[in-house]
Amino acid sequence: SDKAGAMSRFFAKPGDSSSEDETEESSSSEEESSSEDEKPQKKVVAKEAAPERKGPRKVMSAKDKRFDEIKATIKLLKNAMSINDWNEIVPQFQKTNQQIGKVTSLGDGVPAFYISVVVQLEKLIEATHQDKDKVKKMSKTNAKSLNAMRQNIKKNNAQYEAEIAAFIEKGAEEEEEEEKESESEASSESEESGSDSEDEKEKKPKKKAEAKAKGSDDESDDDDESDWGSDSSSSSSEDDAPTGAVGISKWMKTGKAAEADDSDDDGFKEVKKKEVKVQRVKEEKVAVEVKPKEQMVLSEENVAKRMEEIMAMRGKKGTSKRDQISGLEHLATAKIAPSMTAQVLVALISAQFDSSMTRGGVSHMPISFELPEDANGHKEPSRQNCLWTKCMHNIKALLNVLRENPELTEESTGQSNSAAQEQSLPASAEGFDDEEDVPIQVSSNLVSFVERLDDELYLSLRLIDNHSPEFLKRLLDIALLLDLAQDVQAYYKKLDNTSVQARLAMRRLEHLYYKHDAIVAKAAQVTEQLGDRPTDRLAYINGLAMEVYQYGDDSIKTRAMLCHIFYHALHDRFYQARDMLLMSHLQDSVHSINNVPIQILFNRVMAQLGLSAFRNGLVQEAHMCFDELCQNNRLRELLAQGLPNMRFQSDRSQEQERAEKRRQTPYHMHMNHDLIESCHLVGAVLIEIPKMVANQFDTKRRVASKALKRVFDNSDRNPLSGPPETTRDVIFAGAKALEKGNWQQCCEHILGLSVWQHLGNDDIVAKCKANMKRRIQEEALRTFLFAYSAYYEALSGDQLCEMFELDRTAVNSLVSKMIISDELFASWDQPTRSIVMHKKERSRLHHLSLHFSDTIGKFVETNEKCWDNKYGGYGFRDKNNQGGGG
Repeated sequence: SDKAGAMSRFFAKPGDSSSEDETEESSSSEEESSSEDEKPQKKVVAKEAAPERKGPRKVMSAKDKRFDEIKATIKLLKNAMSINDWNEIVPQFQKTNQQIGKVTSLGDGVPAFYISVVVQLEKLIEATHQDKDKVKKMSKTNAKSLNAMRQNIKKNNAQYEAEIAAFIEKGAEEEEEEEKESESEASSESEESGSDSEDEKEKKPKKKAEAKAKGSDDESDDDDESDWGSDSSSSSSEDDAPTGAVGISKWMKTGKAAEADDSDDDGFKEVKKKEVKVQRVKEEKVAVEVKPKEQMVLSEENVAKRMEEIMAMRGKKGTSKRDQISGLEHLATAKIAPSMTAQVLVALISAQFDSSMTRGGVSHMPISFELPEDANGHKEPSRQNCLWTKCMHNIKALLNVLRENPELTEESTGQSNSAAQEQSLPASAEGFDDEEDVPIQVSSNLVSFVERLDDELYLSLRLIDNHSPEFLKRLLDIALLLDLAQDVQAYYKKLDNTSVQARLAMRRLEHLYYKHDAIVAKAAQVTEQLGDRPTDRLAYINGLAMEVYQYGDDSIKTRAMLCHIFYHALHDRFYQARDMLLMSHLQDSVHSINNVPIQILFNRVMAQLGLSAFRNGLVQEAHMCFDELCQNNRLRELLAQGLPNMRFQSDRSQEQERAEKRRQTPYHMHMNHDLIESCHLVGAVLIEIPKMVANQFDTKRRVASKALKRVFDNSDRNPLSGPPETTRDVIFAGAKALEKGNWQQCCEHILGLSVWQHLGNDDIVAKCKANMKRRIQEEALRTFLFAYSAYYEALSGDQLCEMFELDRTAVNSLVSKMIISDELFASWDQPTRSIVMHKKERSRLHHLSLHFSDTIGKFVETNEKCWDNKYGGYGFRDKNNQGGGG
């Protein structure tokens, strides 16, 4: 039956469809019947007789397989790029990078087609990002994926900078080569097209026969193949048959076909395989449609409409703040009504303040100077292009508009009411312990802009490296800010707004109180001091302080008082500064004020008061001012000039550390902490050493200065002390010399310190050293009398004057004070000018014997208490019992 069906198909005519249908039905029925009774051996034979693949087997290396996988992923990536599907681009880009990472880890280089697609992707991202209309039409997730890819592509391309540069350089050369190759290929294809067209006519009937044979082969089973051979032989013989033959004559071999069989070419024309040259992946240029910007007519209606659009987009995600600022700057150039100009300037200043960055947990305006390019392409830093400077110029422009148009009010120009803001500030600050924790009230008026500008300047001075040239450039902006604040204060003075006037006067005072008059006068010889007065500066500072005292609230009054006291102490007006401090009673209430900035300012005032007293030779008063600051070794932290040592602050949270960093004082306002510590230790030496010598045998004596006691304890722990190196070591060596009465060596150590150069100019330094030398001589005389008076019956006054190089008046005064205060048991013998000792002082042996008797008494008392605890009654109870029984 199988052979009959095959023969019927063999002798069938080309157009006989009925015979084909019959054979299909019979073959299908036979397949169903034979599949049930088929034996396993026949299945094996059928599998073995399965046709093999045509042509040679393709063998690929592992490297080629990896590259094929990468190309497949890149194909999906390009498809997503063509339709701007950024949600699909992100995972495909990540997958490609993972595959590239595997390739590079195995030692293979980065393929050129990867560099090409990376360059294309970067250009597409920039083009899409610049097309704002296209970005607005995107979905939220698609726009988010675009922003993520914009960040990732920059980081990714930074790894392949050299490859990308080489790829871009070779791009032009390869384009020319590819054009030449394409022209040559086109010419060769045109020559071959003529010969191919002649063969197409002969191949058409062959193709029809092949289609029919294919249909029959698909319907036949493996058994047919085992009986009649492979499909390749039938198809080849079918192709070799003449086109006009019908039936069995169609399959008869001619002489040409026999010769073809003998030559084993299967009747096909041998065509050489076209060599496909591996071409470098050409960079696809992303076509960017640059829409010509239509110049908008800056009329009042267009400006209002455009500004409304910009303000509506303000704060939204994906909105470029720089584009908003540039747009508002363009609108500010319009010649429109003053009220509309003021509104545009208010919106522009607010947008410039919004473009802040976070650094070290602090949000502030960008502090780097912008780099404009000149005609030669060189970039140089410019203060005029800094965002802070631009904002200051815009505030000046707003002030000029308000000055030239007095009819404009804050409400008509888009500003908030400064008076209402002033009233709401105290209520909003209630319930907060620290001024830093009070919520910031966003206001848009002239005074708030000046205060915000001042805060940004203060933050930038604190964050910039104080040894960099940018810090010096930023210091020059203080004069510009003072000039602006002075003009704004004059404007509000005309409006009779006293509260705002006091706030601006306080801002100006905070930038002036720490500068010495002599330094300002010298600087005025070089350049103009904007916002300051080089001559009669005391009256100028007093006038600003009086404005704050008269119109300000309690918080700024306190700050103004402290700044005023600091200014007087800086110029060595110690008694005036001390009286102002005592009259204000700030020393009693400052510790109860929950305002850390005011406490820091109070500490600075106390340190400056101590330095003022020391410069005036008032050692006792200076020591009292320094004692609380220096006793716990926390001077830097109390002055906000450094962070505390974290070894002793382990319980401090990260939020507290950020608050400490925000409260740091800028470098140009720092006080020399080495000078403060030196003044404190020298004062402690001059006060404590005579007392220590006078009470050297007293076991209950205590050193009043904790800092000096710490220095002595550290030296006692180190038995092998070398020559003094640090400032503390030098002062300790001077104290030891003073303890022995050797004032020359003490002066050599203490007066030789280089830190005294920071006290002031040369005259002040010479005056302070003369005062210290005289005080050392006096304290050395007192120490000598305390130490050696018990060993003398009388001392000559002239000899004391010669020993300590003091005049008679000073020696008589010192000795008389010691006699009156019962520190020295002696009397003056006027005829001989000698000091007669009364021998009431105990010698060292007397002190040791008394100390021994006290120790024995304590030992006996302790022994008796132990006896009483064990037997009771100190033993008297047993004696009484024995006496009664006898």
